[in-house]
Amino acid sequence: MLIPQAPDRPDVHNRRLSPHTVCDRFVTRMPTIGAQVVPARIMELRHLLTQLDADDVGALDESLGQWMRRPLGREALAGMVLPVSGSTYMCMLNFEPAGLMLIERGNVAARIRLLAVAPDLRRRGLARTMLERAESIVRQAGLRWVWMAVPSDNLPATRCALACGYRRYRPQFMRRQLGHALPIRADRARVEPLAGREANAQLRYWVGVAAHQGDAWCSDLVQADLLPWHTALLNGGQIYLLIRPPDEVGVAHLRGGPAHCVITLWLDQALWSTPYEMQVLKAVLDAAADASSTLDVELGSGGHLRASAPAYKALGFKPMLRERVIMAKRVG
Repeated sequence: MLIPQAPDRPDVHNRRLSPHTVCDRFVTRMPTIGAQVVPARIMELRHLLTQLDADDVGALDESLGQWMRRPLGREALAGMVLPVSGSTYMCMLNFEPAGLMLIERGNVAARIRLLAVAPDLRRRGLARTMLERAESIVRQAGLRWVWMAVPSDNLPATRCALACGYRRYRPQFMRRQLGHALPIRADRARVEPLAGREANAQLRYWVGVAAHQGDAWCSDLVQADLLPWHTALLNGGQIYLLIRPPDEVGVAHLRGGPAHCVITLWLDQALWSTPYEMQVLKAVLDAAADASSTLDVELGSGGHLRASAPAYKALGFKPMLRERVIMAKRVG
């Protein structure tokens, strides 16, 4: 009597996998528990820089990306630029360099100028591991804040920062195409041009006032470490003192040309979203020698933007996202 044979079944124990399947499974199961952030050594730094491009290195600081584009740029970064620009750390995964971070110390805060992960090791939480380590380093150094300037179109970096508890500082501005003049009269608004030390002193004062009134969550950071971002405006354009007789109520900065004009307003909170704010805007715009086809208005704080956005929208302005958004977190 013949014993019927069992139907053929695939041998699951000896089944062969394609190289791609093996690679995919290996990548999926690669542990990140062993990731450690340690001070960078030059040989490992050079090795990791060969895996990164200028966009990776310059994502948070364009000046570093420009070094990468130069002849022998990677050697210059590893040997000269990064060692003198701050504290450089590497994320090691299974004893191999996987990520790179540069931290620059400020007055009350530290800035992360570089945060990059090797292309084949991304989406494993290594950037978050480095950010968490950065917070610990900054806290141990006695500083209270950590911040970075993230490109608005870099969604992975933005999501990672938000997931780690970072907040955006002044992420938006208002834009209007000036096909015709603003329907505003500037009869009661007075603006006086400033220059030199007086312009610098007034700008520093009103930046501090705006941060206190509209961004209280980070006012100490703004005045101690982010102020250079504002005073850099003095390198071009014109500063105006805003006057509502008999009081000084703010400053404005005007820069740009016939094609594109940018006005930044630091205005006392009592005048937010009032007719006087729009009159000031018109007066500063009239002070420009040439009419511009596009007008951007940057307001001095997040609170100011939230309060005055409806008034600007009523005049045809639209909210826009900055090219780079400062993201900050208090750690101490």
